[in-house]
Amino acid sequence: MPTVFYSEKLDEKFLNKIREELRTAFKGCKKIAIKIHFGEPGNKYAFVPEDIKPITNILKDVGLDFFLFDSSVRYNSIRANPLTHKKYAIKKGWGELGEIVTNDEFITVKAKMMDYEVCKTLADADGVLVISHVKGHLCSGFGGAIKNLGMGALTPKSKGDIHSGASPVFSGECKQCRACELACPMGTLKVTADGPEFGLCFSCSDCIYACPEGLIKPRVAPFDYLLAEGASCAQKKFKKEYYISYLTNIVKLCDCNSDPGKLIAKDSGFLASSDIVAIDAASHDIITKKAGEDVFLKFNKKGGMEQVQEAEKLGMGSSKYNLVKT
Repeated sequence: MPTVFYSEKLDEKFLNKIREELRTAFKGCKKIAIKIHFGEPGNKYAFVPEDIKPITNILKDVGLDFFLFDSSVRYNSIRANPLTHKKYAIKKGWGELGEIVTNDEFITVKAKMMDYEVCKTLADADGVLVISHVKGHLCSGFGGAIKNLGMGALTPKSKGDIHSGASPVFSGECKQCRACELACPMGTLKVTADGPEFGLCFSCSDCIYACPEGLIKPRVAPFDYLLAEGASCAQKKFKKEYYISYLTNIVKLCDCNSDPGKLIAKDSGFLASSDIVAIDAASHDIITKKAGEDVFLKFNKKGGMEQVQEAEKLGMGSSKYNLVKT
């Protein structure tokens, strides 16, 4: 059973435990990548350099050279181009922590449902430290470490392939129960006399899960499976890995949104683990326990454990974990 280290504060005791873990996890590495999200311009809840500085200080203390990396996005943004993405990150102050790398180089990894373009920079590094901001997400319920790789470690093309591959397709005789309409987090799916009309759709797969007749199918596979499969393809190419998650500034939507919506839960602490499935399962458990309800299900109509379960089935880790409080 994997261990997940937990602290309500990023205090000296927890940082010392992280120091021990990182020294062990990346023993023998010359230069590692930090997979980070630099945040969409305007998003006031995304990471800022000061959040990550205690971790980069540890890497420097133990003699680990590193660089900070994020991939390009598919939508219209300054972050869609590696050059403007890097300039934005530098302007935001990330360059004060260390070298910034942004590019679209990739290697193709074949999987069961599709081929994925994994960021070559991460695959070539001696190791990858995945630092994730856990928050809500419209398609996956919440975004943590799996989301950080399942989208963030892939090229814009693969990001788009995941969304298009999960797009819903209706076939059959609609019973007019409206379960799919009620499940849509966008509120854009409408049931008509001829069946569901999907409207603006980001392919979260909620309507697919909700249809009691099984009349709505994904074009390729549900979003949560494709997200986990993409993350698995990236993880398989990492030489060494470790995961740190911040359960702070927990907002409704992703750091890719300039306006991520309101805070939906109180700050819940910090986690560290060598197991990506365990750290996401623990993130969900801790946040929902402290909130007294599944805030991701409440605000995004999906709890988010679907992606965790799919990742576990793919052999990425274990959802059963030993939580060690420091």
